[in-house]
Order: sequence, then structure tokens, then C-alpha cells
Amino acid sequence: MKETLKQISFKKMNSDEFKVYSKWSVKAYADHLLKADDERFRFKALKAAKSEFRDVFPEGADSADNYLYIVVNKNNEKIGVIGYQKSPFEENAAFVTENVIKEKYRGKGYGKKAFVKLQEDACEKGFSKMVLNVFKHTSVSYAMYEKNGFKVIEDYGGSVIMEKHFNNENSQF
Repeated sequence: MKETLKQISFKKMNSDEFKVYSKWSVKAYADHLLKADDERFRFKALKAAKSEFRDVFPEGADSADNYLYIVVNKNNEKIGVIGYQKSPFEENAAFVTENVIKEKYRGKGYGKKAFVKLQEDACEKGFSKMVLNVFKHTSVSYAMYEKNGFKVIEDYGGSVIMEKHFNNENSQF
């Protein structure tokens, strides 16, 4: 039986938290590249992950146009990391850079609630859509994005790009 969903909030990540997060995130991303069987990264996954991470966060936690948050439950426990950046490819698009809930908190609805809150945050900041990359082998995440109205716009084999347009007139998405 699932635990009753607790209230969550977002806390802006500080520099010390970013250092811890960056080490974990680069390694996790490299692992996903390998699991996606992307031959381009077979021997260079860690190097590629580090390079992409530096591109997204050139100034660490204080990188411009980045909204990186720690997800906190009502007991002030850090249960995950979630965030997005202003897309470098498209005007008024928010690109999801991270969405992970710690394993012991998964399956309780925290991820879904945090992702809905992230969309609300992007909509309030004036973004007209959200775009994300998801690895197909992360089937739970993939299904959650589909249930939240995201549509596949590009398929790379091991991963896809998905997007969802917001209706900013009513501050709804």
C-alpha cells in the first residue's frame, strides 16, 4: 500500500549542495548513456557527461537562466533534485535538466507532484512550453511524462525528446 503523499517544496540549491549533486549527476548521466546503447559514448560516456554538465551549468549553482531545486518534504528531508534551464535552442522554452527522487521516496507520488510543481514554476516565469530528454530504459519516467501530456518530437533510438505547450493565459499548463 502506498504511503500518503506528503507536502513538498522547492529550495534553491546552494554551492555546497551543487558540488555534491554535480558528482552524482555526471556519473548517473554517463550510466544512462551506456544503458541507452548509444555507441557514440561507449568509451567516452563519462567524458561526454562531464562536458554536457559544464555546458548546462558553467557557473555551477549560480548559472544564468537555470532553476535548479532540491525537493524537500514537510519534514525538511531532501528527497530529490529537479530543475530546468532556459532553452539554448528555442525562445520561451524551458528545458528540463534534472528530475530525480531518491530511491527510498519513489513510488509515493513525490516525483509526480514535484514535476507538476516544476511545470507551474516554469509557466509562472513566462515559459510557453517545456522540453525534456528521457531515456527509453527509464520506463517509469517516460510513462509519467506521457501521462503529464508530453509528446515525443524526436526519437534517437535510446532516448527521445518530448515537449508540452503551456496555456499561459490562465496560468495553466
